[in-house]
Amino acid sequence: MALLATVLGIILSVTAVQTLAFYLVWYFDRRNDPAGAEVPGEDNQLSVLRCLLAMVCEWLAITVLVVTYPLRLLHDASPVRTRVPGKNPIIFVHGYGGNSANMAWMQWMLKRRGHANVYAVSYTPPTIDARKLAKQVSTHVERILAATGAPQATVVCHSMGGPLTRYALEHLGLAGKIDKVICLGSPHLGTRLSAMFEARGAAFQMRYRSGFLSELASTAQTPGGARFYSIYSNFDNFLMPASTAVLGGNATNIHVPYHGHCALLYSPVVLDKVEQCLAEPVAHAEQAA
Repeated sequence: MALLATVLGIILSVTAVQTLAFYLVWYFDRRNDPAGAEVPGEDNQLSVLRCLLAMVCEWLAITVLVVTYPLRLLHDASPVRTRVPGKNPIIFVHGYGGNSANMAWMQWMLKRRGHANVYAVSYTPPTIDARKLAKQVSTHVERILAATGAPQATVVCHSMGGPLTRYALEHLGLAGKIDKVICLGSPHLGTRLSAMFEARGAAFQMRYRSGFLSELASTAQTPGGARFYSIYSNFDNFLMPASTAVLGGNATNIHVPYHGHCALLYSPVVLDKVEQCLAEPVAHAEQAA
């Protein structure tokens, strides 16, 4: 027990430092680029008290992600099971450096709420080209569609999973095979935080207005005939500036204030928004630029 308490204490200390460091970078980025930090149609003023509470939630969310990271071994080892044949599956795609276990809470909650075919996939390693990671996402979607016998899938993406899915729809044969894409804190135009990482692989390609993301945005922001939703927060400590999460095309952009990047994955508010997106008929969805 003493060893376990020591390890947990170390993890909590490291994640606390990381949370504080990222929010310091976020604060200075916001100060240096106030226009980029503004999101459309919202009051961009932030309450200090609510920010502090949100930082604590983000710290705990990052800690949960670290502790549950090894659960990928169970997620990835589990065979694809068809619970309701022919019913469109919901497929979770994680963000940079994560794995399928990151989506476990939301996946579990959707199953409890009656969604039958719910899956989470992993792609690796994040140090390789984003196009190769997008190919892995495409392969996972094709495999799950074949196993369920469904005509289309709904994809719920966190962070970098959004751009990867958009690329797979545009270039890797998923067009027409995905009905909805729900993005959670996705850097559609990249993030300045990526400048802190080694300049190679997907991290390099997620830089703000990188060549990869600029090319993707110039062809079609919402490709492949899918209906897009972008759920994001202007308090996201990974997205710099916050407006990078706002998606054009046919996308509906949904702001959830006072949510950190990882806290999006454990938020009941975000879960309710995801369910609303899942329930919305594609043919009658409101078109939002």
